Amino acid sequence: MRSYASVCVPNAEVDDIVADTFVVAWRRFADLPVDWARGWLIGVARNVVRSRHRKLRRATNFLEQLIDLRPSCTTMLAGDQMPLEDLDVLKAAFARLSGADQEILLLAGPYELPPQEIAIALGLKANAVGVRLHRARARLRAAREAETPDHGQAE
Repeated sequence: MRSYASVCVPNAEVDDIVADTFVVAWRRFADLPVDWARGWLIGVARNVVRSRHRKLRRATNFLEQLIDLRPSCTTMLAGDQMPLEDLDVLKAAFARLSGADQEILLLAGPYELPPQEIAIALGLKANAVGVRLHRARARLRAAREAETPDHGQAE
């Protein structure tokens, strides 16, 4: 089996192919033809290799689709729309948030996902996304106010 697998896949994957082949052989032990066992095992190994190539091809296609769907690198924060000092304050405030708050704000902000898609991405219900997003935005506002240098001074 190893010699057949080594011809079909890179050396790092040979052991996985052999192991998967013998898992199938164990499950289908009753179907194993005694006189033709080696040929049958090579056929199983061939199918395992083909299946692995299909999975790799599907994963590559999926990643390419994700790359095509990614938002452009331009943001609304460029130029005179937001002073650099304000951007630094916003970054610092964002860094103070929990990972869950950062994640939901990123999905809703730069990635511009609607609540239904955020719900799918995070494994939540759309209503829960709305609540979490509202709370995360409130915590970001509070963190931004805490980061503002003139916080608490009356004008």
